Amino acid sequence: MRNETLTATRGRIGQWASFIGGVALLIGLIGLIWQGGLTEIVIVALAIGIIGIVLWAVLSPQEFRAFISGRQARYSTSAVFGALLLIGIVALVYVVLQRAVIVMDMTEGQRFSISNETRDILRKVSRPIRITGFYSPRALSQRSVDDQFFRLYEEATNGKISRNYIDPVEQPAMAEKFGATDANIYLSYLNADGSVDFSTISEIPRSDTQERDMTEAISRLLISGTITVYFDQSHAERDPLSADPQGLSGINNGIRASGLITYPLKISDLATQGGNIPNDASALILVRPTTDFSEAEIGVLDRYLQKGGAIFIMADVLYNQDAFLRSDGLFNRYLGEHFGLRALDAAIVDETAHGQTFLDITSAAIFTDNDIAQRLNSQTTPTLFKLARPIDVSTSPAVDVLNGKVIMTSQQSYGETDLKTLGETESFKFDAGKDIPGPLTSVAWAYNKTTGAKVLIIGDSDFVTNSLVQTGGNGIIFTDGLSWLTGFTDKVSFSPQAYATSLPVVFVDGPTLDLISFLTVILLPGLVFAIGLGIWIRRIRA
Repeated sequence: MRNETLTATRGRIGQWASFIGGVALLIGLIGLIWQGGLTEIVIVALAIGIIGIVLWAVLSPQEFRAFISGRQARYSTSAVFGALLLIGIVALVYVVLQRAVIVMDMTEGQRFSISNETRDILRKVSRPIRITGFYSPRALSQRSVDDQFFRLYEEATNGKISRNYIDPVEQPAMAEKFGATDANIYLSYLNADGSVDFSTISEIPRSDTQERDMTEAISRLLISGTITVYFDQSHAERDPLSADPQGLSGINNGIRASGLITYPLKISDLATQGGNIPNDASALILVRPTTDFSEAEIGVLDRYLQKGGAIFIMADVLYNQDAFLRSDGLFNRYLGEHFGLRALDAAIVDETAHGQTFLDITSAAIFTDNDIAQRLNSQTTPTLFKLARPIDVSTSPAVDVLNGKVIMTSQQSYGETDLKTLGETESFKFDAGKDIPGPLTSVAWAYNKTTGAKVLIIGDSDFVTNSLVQTGGNGIIFTDGLSWLTGFTDKVSFSPQAYATSLPVVFVDGPTLDLISFLTVILLPGLVFAIGLGIWIRRIRA
């Protein structure tokens, strides 16, 4: 092998300085466009480029002057700068398109667009809202899918709704502050300084109705603090603050998490003082009152209903004297006369649609022609009531009153009227002529078209306790029933389109898009430029 000695002359160093300086300037300019500003890497690349060009001019002044003024050099220079300009324009266009919120739905059925009902709600957004998603590296594909959906909301509000993604692995403290795990999504207002208003945070559930879930969360945020619900506590009702299995802390916390306000109330005190239910009461909840209401208390309720009030009644089978909603009780007669609804003195027994015992009845038939039961399904989300009362729904209610059934039992059910024997021995059997043959109604509603008053009766209260509210459709019947009573469904009532919750047929995620852009914007043009630059340098030295 022959040894060769490389001599480092001024001219050779100048040539290498020109090459390194040109490449560094190219990298710096592309980086400047790509990053949208000066970063450490961009500054270093530009500095190396400038130093390289200066060294070239100092060490090889004749070659530098030829580059500037020579005819061949001028043509070559024009080609070089034309190539640089083209690369810069392509890179700039890519960056603008990548960062812009541009949404185009080319499907025939507009499958990847939000509905007009959602757009109506988004027009009400005036305060900045932030969608915060938590995605670890393992959930990047899910983030890509979610991002294409979130962009629709950002575009529809002209940026009033923005999105931010956090890696719970890199920022565990922030994840803990939100109470987040991987792929959780949260909605909140932003403070004036752009930080998250943690007092307004709510988690967005994941389901097949992605648009409905998101829009309902936004609507709840918009109406947060405007709907107030009162729990009556004057007749030994269940405690909304109790965390015991028979308490109601679960639904109370759920109501508050949805942006509604809850307060306790004693109708007995209002009746004694001649007062009225507060004007801000969107609904009054009666969860298992044990004794009947007096005439004065019914007067309080009537004045409230005459002004368009709404009452949610959950009535258990009771064995005590003067029991709530007994067949000849004052309040039961009032409901029958004014709304065509009347609780029956019986316990439902169902030999077909039941849980562990025939007294633990499930929803055999559901009427979905109302907002209360639209999300219920006898097979996938059946309700479970323990020792429930049947409700009689009159086919000829008072003038201007509409009423209807929500849930019924099976044909093989009946209403056990011998409550004394049932309470003492827990035994029951069907007695023709005494017991009430099925099917029976366990949930019913009524609405006065003139006053706007609403009443919803469920013949059980166990279903809403902490121990059972998450069973089957129990939570659904409560939340959707309360939404109907408060008018929340009027504020968020729409038929959302089935937005895809999986990757569409053609979808390029962020990392793939970056790779494509690197190949098309930097690598391929850079290789062509480098080859051309090498040929040009060889020619001007020849």
